[in-house]
Amino acid sequence: MNRKIYQWAMVLTCSTLAACSANSKKNDSVTYLSDAEKVQAVVYVNKQTDKNQWMADTETLLRESIKGSPFTLQRQDNGWLVTAPARQSFNPDRPGLLLPAVLKPITQMAKALESSPDSAVLVLGHSDLARNEKVSYDLSKDRATAVASIFRLSGLNGYRMSQLAMGSSHTLPTKRSAADNDRVEIIVVPTAYKQDVMAVYNPAYQRQLALSQTK
Repeated sequence: MNRKIYQWAMVLTCSTLAACSANSKKNDSVTYLSDAEKVQAVVYVNKQTDKNQWMADTETLLRESIKGSPFTLQRQDNGWLVTAPARQSFNPDRPGLLLPAVLKPITQMAKALESSPDSAVLVLGHSDLARNEKVSYDLSKDRATAVASIFRLSGLNGYRMSQLAMGSSHTLPTKRSAADNDRVEIIVVPTAYKQDVMAVYNPAYQRQLALSQTK
Protein backbone atom coordinates (compact mmCIF):
# COMPACT_ATOMS: atom_id res chain seq x y z
CA MET A 1 0.00 0.00 0.00
CA ASN A 2 2.74 2.42 0.99
CA ARG A 3 4.65 1.41 -2.15
CA LYS A 4 1.64 2.32 -4.33
CA ILE A 5 1.26 5.71 -2.64
CA TYR A 6 4.95 6.35 -3.17
CA GLN A 7 4.68 5.48 -6.87
CA TRP A 8 1.69 7.81 -7.35
CA ALA A 9 3.57 10.60 -5.56
CA MET A 10 6.54 10.15 -7.89
CA VAL A 11 4.30 10.26 -10.98
CA LEU A 12 2.57 13.41 -9.75
CA THR A 13 5.91 15.09 -8.99
CA CYS A 14 7.34 14.27 -12.41
CA SER A 15 4.21 15.53 -14.14
CA THR A 16 4.41 18.79 -12.22
CA LEU A 17 8.09 19.24 -13.08
CA ALA A 18 7.42 18.53 -16.75
CA ALA A 19 4.64 21.11 -16.85
CA CYS A 20 6.84 23.72 -15.19
CA SER A 21 9.62 22.97 -17.65
CA ALA A 22 7.24 23.36 -20.59
CA ASN A 23 5.95 26.66 -19.23
CA SER A 24 9.50 27.83 -18.72
CA LYS A 25 10.40 27.01 -22.31
CA LYS A 26 7.23 28.67 -23.54
CA ASN A 27 7.99 31.82 -21.57
CA ASP A 28 11.54 31.83 -22.94
CA SER A 29 10.11 32.34 -26.44
CA VAL A 30 8.21 35.45 -25.38
CA THR A 31 9.91 38.85 -25.81
CA TYR A 32 9.00 41.32 -23.12
CA LEU A 33 9.29 45.04 -23.91
CA SER A 34 11.00 47.37 -21.55
CA ASP A 35 9.09 50.40 -20.30
CA ALA A 36 11.02 52.62 -22.73
CA GLU A 37 10.17 50.34 -25.66
CA LYS A 38 6.51 50.33 -24.66
CA VAL A 39 6.50 54.13 -24.67
CA GLN A 40 8.15 54.18 -28.10
CA ALA A 41 5.57 51.76 -29.46
CA VAL A 42 2.72 53.89 -28.15
CA VAL A 43 4.28 57.06 -29.59
CA TYR A 44 4.69 55.37 -32.99
CA VAL A 45 1.07 54.26 -33.07
CA ASN A 46 -0.10 57.71 -32.03
CA LYS A 47 2.01 59.36 -34.73
CA GLN A 48 0.64 57.02 -37.38
CA THR A 49 -2.89 57.75 -36.21
CA ASP A 50 -2.23 61.50 -36.28
CA LYS A 51 -0.72 61.27 -39.78
CA ASN A 52 -3.64 59.25 -41.14
CA GLN A 53 -6.07 61.76 -39.68
CA TRP A 54 -4.06 64.64 -41.20
CA MET A 55 -4.10 62.93 -44.61
CA ALA A 56 -7.87 62.48 -44.47
CA ASP A 57 -8.60 66.00 -43.23
CA THR A 58 -6.25 67.62 -45.75
CA GLU A 59 -7.66 65.66 -48.66
CA THR A 60 -11.13 66.88 -47.76
CA LEU A 61 -10.18 70.56 -47.59
CA LEU A 62 -8.09 70.40 -50.79
CA ARG A 63 -10.80 68.66 -52.80
CA GLU A 64 -13.32 71.18 -51.59
CA SER A 65 -10.99 74.08 -52.45
CA ILE A 66 -10.22 73.04 -56.03
CA LYS A 67 -13.66 71.69 -56.94
CA GLY A 68 -14.70 72.92 -60.39
CA SER A 69 -11.17 74.09 -61.27
CA PRO A 70 -8.71 72.60 -63.80
CA PHE A 71 -6.49 71.51 -60.91
CA THR A 72 -5.91 67.85 -60.08
CA LEU A 73 -5.18 66.21 -56.73
CA GLN A 74 -3.22 63.06 -56.04
CA ARG A 75 -1.52 61.46 -53.07
CA GLN A 76 2.27 61.68 -53.00
CA ASP A 77 4.29 59.84 -50.34
CA ASN A 78 3.58 61.67 -47.07
CA GLY A 79 1.36 64.37 -48.49
CA TRP A 80 -0.81 65.65 -51.31
CA LEU A 81 0.06 67.04 -54.74
CA VAL A 82 -2.11 69.65 -56.45
CA THR A 83 -1.22 70.27 -60.10
CA ALA A 84 -2.14 73.47 -61.93
CA PRO A 85 -1.72 73.03 -65.73
CA ALA A 86 -0.23 76.17 -67.26
CA ARG A 87 -2.49 76.11 -70.33
CA GLN A 88 -5.57 76.51 -68.14
CA SER A 89 -4.02 78.56 -65.34
CA PHE A 90 -1.84 81.24 -66.96
CA ASN A 91 -2.40 83.96 -69.54
CA PRO A 92 -1.05 82.76 -72.92
CA ASP A 93 0.12 86.28 -73.77
CA ARG A 94 1.72 86.79 -70.37
CA PRO A 95 2.75 83.25 -69.32
CA GLY A 96 3.70 84.27 -65.78
CA LEU A 97 0.30 85.83 -65.03
CA LEU A 98 -2.48 83.75 -63.49
CA LEU A 99 -5.89 83.73 -65.14
CA PRO A 100 -8.73 85.22 -63.05
CA ALA A 101 -10.60 81.90 -63.11
CA VAL A 102 -7.98 80.13 -61.00
CA LEU A 103 -7.49 82.84 -58.39
CA LYS A 104 -10.47 81.63 -56.36
CA PRO A 105 -9.42 77.97 -55.93
CA ILE A 106 -5.85 78.96 -55.08
CA THR A 107 -7.08 81.50 -52.53
CA GLN A 108 -9.49 78.98 -51.00
CA MET A 109 -6.69 76.46 -50.72
CA ALA A 110 -4.33 79.02 -49.20
CA LYS A 111 -6.84 80.15 -46.57
CA ALA A 112 -7.75 76.58 -45.63
CA LEU A 113 -4.12 75.57 -45.21
CA GLU A 114 -3.23 78.74 -43.30
CA SER A 115 -5.81 77.64 -40.74
CA SER A 116 -4.14 74.22 -40.51
CA PRO A 117 -1.00 74.80 -38.39
CA ASP A 118 0.30 71.28 -38.99
CA SER A 119 0.45 71.82 -42.77
CA ALA A 120 3.32 73.15 -44.88
CA VAL A 121 3.42 74.01 -48.59
CA LEU A 122 6.08 73.79 -51.29
CA VAL A 123 5.25 75.42 -54.64
CA LEU A 124 7.20 74.13 -57.64
CA GLY A 125 7.26 75.89 -61.00
CA HIS A 126 7.94 73.69 -64.07
CA SER A 127 8.39 74.27 -67.79
CA ASP A 128 9.02 72.09 -70.84
CA LEU A 129 12.20 71.29 -72.77
CA ALA A 130 11.43 73.47 -75.80
CA ARG A 131 13.05 76.56 -74.27
CA ASN A 132 16.66 77.29 -73.39
CA GLU A 133 17.71 76.84 -69.78
CA LYS A 134 17.52 80.50 -68.78
CA VAL A 135 14.09 81.10 -70.33
CA SER A 136 12.83 77.83 -68.87
CA TYR A 137 14.10 78.64 -65.39
CA ASP A 138 12.79 82.24 -65.45
CA LEU A 139 9.34 81.15 -66.59
CA SER A 140 9.09 78.42 -63.94
CA LYS A 141 10.18 80.96 -61.33
CA ASP A 142 7.55 83.51 -62.41
CA ARG A 143 4.82 80.89 -62.26
CA ALA A 144 5.88 79.56 -58.86
CA THR A 145 6.02 83.12 -57.53
CA ALA A 146 2.56 83.94 -58.87
CA VAL A 147 1.02 81.01 -57.00
CA ALA A 148 3.15 81.31 -53.86
CA SER A 149 2.29 85.00 -53.51
CA ILE A 150 -1.38 84.12 -53.00
CA PHE A 151 -0.47 81.71 -50.20
CA ARG A 152 1.68 84.38 -48.56
CA LEU A 153 -1.03 87.02 -48.86
CA SER A 154 -3.35 84.58 -47.09
CA GLY A 155 -0.96 84.43 -44.15
CA LEU A 156 1.05 81.28 -44.90
CA ASN A 157 4.61 82.42 -44.27
CA GLY A 158 7.93 81.45 -42.76
CA TYR A 159 8.93 77.82 -42.52
CA ARG A 160 5.51 76.63 -43.63
CA MET A 161 5.78 78.18 -47.11
CA SER A 162 8.52 77.71 -49.75
CA GLN A 163 8.85 77.88 -53.51
CA LEU A 164 11.35 76.56 -56.05
CA ALA A 165 11.82 77.12 -59.77
CA MET A 166 12.52 73.72 -61.32
CA GLY A 167 12.88 74.78 -64.96
CA SER A 168 12.69 71.66 -67.14
CA SER A 169 14.41 69.37 -64.64
CA HIS A 170 11.28 67.37 -63.78
CA THR A 171 9.56 66.59 -67.05
CA LEU A 172 6.65 64.17 -67.08
CA PRO A 173 6.75 60.71 -68.72
CA THR A 174 7.05 60.84 -72.51
CA LYS A 175 3.58 59.37 -73.03
CA ARG A 176 2.18 62.61 -71.69
CA SER A 177 1.85 65.71 -73.85
CA ALA A 178 4.93 67.94 -73.82
CA ALA A 179 2.67 70.86 -72.95
CA ASP A 180 1.79 69.10 -69.69
CA ASN A 181 5.30 69.89 -68.46
CA ASP A 182 4.26 73.53 -68.22
CA ARG A 183 2.67 73.38 -64.79
CA VAL A 184 2.82 74.45 -61.18
CA GLU A 185 2.79 71.82 -58.46
CA ILE A 186 1.61 72.57 -54.95
CA ILE A 187 2.91 69.99 -52.51
CA VAL A 188 1.15 69.91 -49.14
CA VAL A 189 2.76 67.91 -46.33
CA PRO A 190 2.74 67.79 -42.53
CA THR A 191 5.13 70.44 -41.27
CA ALA A 192 7.43 67.76 -39.84
CA TYR A 193 8.06 66.37 -43.35
CA LYS A 194 8.73 69.63 -45.19
CA GLN A 195 12.50 69.47 -44.78
CA ASP A 196 12.54 65.98 -46.31
CA VAL A 197 10.56 67.17 -49.33
CA MET A 198 12.86 70.17 -49.79
CA ALA A 199 15.85 67.83 -49.76
CA VAL A 200 14.36 65.89 -52.69
CA TYR A 201 13.92 68.91 -54.97
CA ASN A 202 16.66 71.31 -53.88
CA PRO A 203 19.56 69.66 -55.78
CA ALA A 204 17.71 69.93 -59.11
CA TYR A 205 16.72 73.49 -58.27
CA GLN A 206 20.35 74.41 -57.62
CA ARG A 207 21.41 72.89 -60.97
CA GLN A 208 18.70 74.80 -62.82
CA LEU A 209 19.69 78.01 -61.09
CA ALA A 210 23.33 77.52 -62.09
CA LEU A 211 22.42 76.69 -65.70
CA SER A 212 20.23 79.76 -65.97
CA GLN A 213 23.15 81.95 -64.98
CA THR A 214 25.62 80.59 -67.53
CA LYS A 215 26.14 82.57 -70.72
